[in-house]
Amino acid sequence: MKAQTGGARSALILAALFVAVRLAVLALGQRFDADNLTSWMQIADLALLREHLWRTLWYLHSQPPLFNLMIGLALRAGPAAFPWIVGTIYAVVTLGGILAVHALLRDMTGRPRLAFVVAAWLCVSPAVLLFSQKLYYDGLVPWLLCMALWGLHAGLARRSGGWLAFGFAMLAVTTLLRSMIHPVLFVALLAIVLLAGAGMRRRVLLAAALPGAAIGAVMLKNLVIFGSTALSSWAPLNVDHTTVDRLPLATREAMIREGKLSRFAVVQGFSPPPVYLAMLPPIPPTGEPSLDNLRKSTGEDNWNHILYTKIGAARTHDALVGLAADPVGFVGVLATSLYHFNRPPSEFKGLERNRAVIAPWERIGNAVVGLQPAAWLGGIDDPRRTTAPLLQVSLTELAVFLLYVGFGIAVAARLLALLRGRALTAMTPALASDAANLLLGGWVIVISSSFDVWENNRARFDIGPVLLIGALVFAARLLERRRERAAA
Repeated sequence: MKAQTGGARSALILAALFVAVRLAVLALGQRFDADNLTSWMQIADLALLREHLWRTLWYLHSQPPLFNLMIGLALRAGPAAFPWIVGTIYAVVTLGGILAVHALLRDMTGRPRLAFVVAAWLCVSPAVLLFSQKLYYDGLVPWLLCMALWGLHAGLARRSGGWLAFGFAMLAVTTLLRSMIHPVLFVALLAIVLLAGAGMRRRVLLAAALPGAAIGAVMLKNLVIFGSTALSSWAPLNVDHTTVDRLPLATREAMIREGKLSRFAVVQGFSPPPVYLAMLPPIPPTGEPSLDNLRKSTGEDNWNHILYTKIGAARTHDALVGLAADPVGFVGVLATSLYHFNRPPSEFKGLERNRAVIAPWERIGNAVVGLQPAAWLGGIDDPRRTTAPLLQVSLTELAVFLLYVGFGIAVAARLLALLRGRALTAMTPALASDAANLLLGGWVIVISSSFDVWENNRARFDIGPVLLIGALVFAARLLERRRERAAA
């Protein structure tokens, strides 16, 4: 009871700190930045979202629907209210995620002071301040994942169907918000919870039923309309980006003549509609503007054009052929990706407006806490700052990454021991929480490193808190074992 009271008191202090910091940066001039509202390819045509929201979402195939649903609903409040409504949503989700990190670290490390310090840092972190004030789905993803982990952890530890339902709901929301969080993760996490939930498996299935049905409904809709269960028709284009697109044009042309690559391989995977349409037979109009229009009403390319549902198989084949043709080059892609993965997320493109407001704090945070050598020599937006690649890496981010790798190896070894002993059903709730963390963190590391490459510090923000939890849990256990050995 005393521990629960202490946790509640710490959570209230953290919430007060979070609000105080938000008011401070608001006074300094930071505002929710939605300057990508018309230009970001992930956002559907604003005119269609305003006038035909539900129909536009029904025919949305390029992305999962929740991000555009949030935007479409907020647009109805008018342009002046839009940034305040969306900004409030981002702030609430961010605070919820930080409190989830605090609760998870308290439970999984047994160190309430460590949990409080980490959560307090997240309240003031430059990267958190910037991403929670920008119209990227990345400002929501890490916190939804942390709330999902906390719900599943608390549900198993307390044998609570309500907490489990919360965890699965947050996971479903993330899946329907960001295509990188694939439905297979929902199924895998459900399996983990079922294995560790002896005596409460019926409650586990009931808790997962509605969130799972929501994901399944969107997949079924896509199958019926577009012939694919994928939540994003861009998946093949992402794979093309780091495989076949990297081959020299002459090589691709030769492979097209040999029949190894499709005719589309001559262009970049992420090419706008007119480029692909010039290479396709005429496509009959569907009668749906979001599928037929070459451009949005604001003039940008319409990346939800129906053609992207028709080239997926060919572009997936191209990607696999491209990977087989140059596996060494793909290894280089992975190395580049991991380099950017360990750069400070606060330096991601598109954050410049609000970064200018907190520039001194952003630089101090990256220099002192992030241990980024380049930050000691100037801010990221200072043209005089060194561009030496190795100096751009955050040594703290790198240390967390390496500790997380150790965490992953340790958890995998324990799971393998259970598998060999045919005792997976004896998985403890604590091991289930570790396995869930490893599943999410490992998945994002692999997927983002394979596809994001030069934007991979954004993916680091997406999964950063999950990695931090795993790294600190691993470090705490190493220290505990060292003390036990010293005492012995």
